[in-house]
Amino acid sequence: MQPDLSRKVIRMLVERILEKVLPKETGAARLQQIGLFTLIYMLEGDKEPVTVSRLMKITGQSDAQIIKHLRKLMDAELVERRQILNRQGRGRAFALSIKHTPKTKRLLAAIDKATTKKKR
Repeated sequence: MQPDLSRKVIRMLVERILEKVLPKETGAARLQQIGLFTLIYMLEGDKEPVTVSRLMKITGQSDAQIIKHLRKLMDAELVERRQILNRQGRGRAFALSIKHTPKTKRLLAAIDKATTKKKR
């Protein structure tokens, strides 16, 4: 049952990108946004925060390329960022995360519940 719920959450999240088609936006740009969005979703549970620097290292893309698509995701209210201390603890960085809707939150709770039951 868990894989079906996981697919539903991912589908709900990705559909939010596909519904927010911007004028003059190419299909390739949307695919890049979906890729970036999915990567943020996948990494946000790690101990290390999801930052533009981390995404640059993983993808090999420049900060300008990451930020270009990240801005579109933030403008569409799909991704949010919060200020954190950088690795050295002196400067500022931004941690990225998926902005969930009430519907996605309920599905994630159902996945968590199903996973907990399987572990018992």
